[in-house]
Amino acid sequence: MFSIFKKKVLGNFSFLKTDLHNHILPGLDDGAKTISDSIELLQAMQQLGYQKIICTPHILGNIYPNTAATILPAFEAVKAVLVENGITLQIEVAAEYMADENFVEAVERKQPLLHFGEKKIILIEMSYLAPSPYLEQCVFQLILDGYQPILAHPERYNYYHKQPEKYELWKEKGCWLQLNALSLTGYYGRHVKQAAEKLLAAQFIDLLGTDLHHAQHLAALQYLCTTPYYKMLSLYPHFKNATI
Repeated sequence: MFSIFKKKVLGNFSFLKTDLHNHILPGLDDGAKTISDSIELLQAMQQLGYQKIICTPHILGNIYPNTAATILPAFEAVKAVLVENGITLQIEVAAEYMADENFVEAVERKQPLLHFGEKKIILIEMSYLAPSPYLEQCVFQLILDGYQPILAHPERYNYYHKQPEKYELWKEKGCWLQLNALSLTGYYGRHVKQAAEKLLAAQFIDLLGTDLHHAQHLAALQYLCTTPYYKMLSLYPHFKNATI
């Protein structure tokens, strides 16, 4: 499936150790469809130098109405076949929560949330069309309840590109920011790439994630290793990936 790995990989992401944002669990969202897909994605991630993978399927309203009851069995099914497929990666499970009405209700009712790490880290996102009116409330309550919220791919929210102060606002409120590595390849377009560059230059980014869904993303990650951005990322002093 992943013919890109027939060639020598020119670089890897071993300096990060952990990928905390991906969609490799099978049949849950717009990522891997089967366990075979999941295994091939994990094998490729291992070749790219990762040591730990935090699986984060979408939890998104009626589109991806996942819960622990749907996520955990998929996670266990993948975990059960790692050794026989030569995968030595450590894998854990959490989720990527859309900051919508359902999520704010779950937070306010103090329902159990899928998180990872000693800091109870939780990954949240917004719509690409408009900012969430619930995000500030969610971040505040999550921190109050002892969680560490991460805002996924802030560079992809086009409505923030002319409001850079918003990024600083979320940092001040205690939210970590996670950049998609693919953004620097131009995968999501020129404006997203420019926003990513500015966020890194301002040292606002706390974590680098893959947001891995499929083989095209893997090809883009390998391409990134051939660009000047790779050295910049490997020397960036603020990534917390290796500590989670």
